[in-house]
Amino acid sequence: METEIILHRGYKGKYLENSLSSFENAIREGMSFETDIRVSKDKKCFMIHDDNIDRLFNGQGKVGNITSRELRKFHYKEDEGQRLCSFEELCQLAKEFNYDSLIFIHIKELKDIEKVVEVLRKYGLQKNIRFFAVDEIEEDFRKIMRMRYPEYKMGLYLPENSKNYNKEFFMKSDFVWADEITFPWITKEKVLLAHSLGKPFYAISPELIPESIFNRNIQGRWRGLVEAGVDGICTDKPIELSKFLKNY
Repeated sequence: METEIILHRGYKGKYLENSLSSFENAIREGMSFETDIRVSKDKKCFMIHDDNIDRLFNGQGKVGNITSRELRKFHYKEDEGQRLCSFEELCQLAKEFNYDSLIFIHIKELKDIEKVVEVLRKYGLQKNIRFFAVDEIEEDFRKIMRMRYPEYKMGLYLPENSKNYNKEFFMKSDFVWADEITFPWITKEKVLLAHSLGKPFYAISPELIPESIFNRNIQGRWRGLVEAGVDGICTDKPIELSKFLKNY
């Protein structure tokens, strides 16, 4: 089994994170990717990880407090030619290029799910989408998805020492999305459990978690993840990971 490379925040390893150019290049290359969605004051979906625009754009304020029209006036600090990308634009690209790889959507707030699904239904991208949420909203997220949107694939978040590591939770989800910080939590035993139930198992690469002990030897941890049998690794280092996998 080959381990798939999953790009982080669009194609952050080569382009501005969650930007239109990052999505276009990921789609052109047929690469699966992870991304984040926030909803504006007037209920339009935009591709951004943070709840505010301060870090990346030439403005300030929370996405949820700004209208879509105002949001589109801001540009990336690193590239004045690029604006905040809408979910509509991403879906249009995927449709235009007949994209058939996976888009992992990190839901940041429960109230946003309905608006995200509304856009997806316009473009018929159901087969491409994999939803997941983390931390305190994760359990409610899974319940909402199963009850209201059962046609979409929904992931089980498996952080270090998570109570979600049991057969019942694995069975109720469509895939596993796991990370680790202080010890090798992602093991062959966990991956085999997922696979025995027909569920893919995806891992977060160490560099996505600054405090991870595995940042001392990222390639060493990649080897451990591949040997554990993970189906994919989400990374900011796609070129390095690709070379590693070819030489593995």
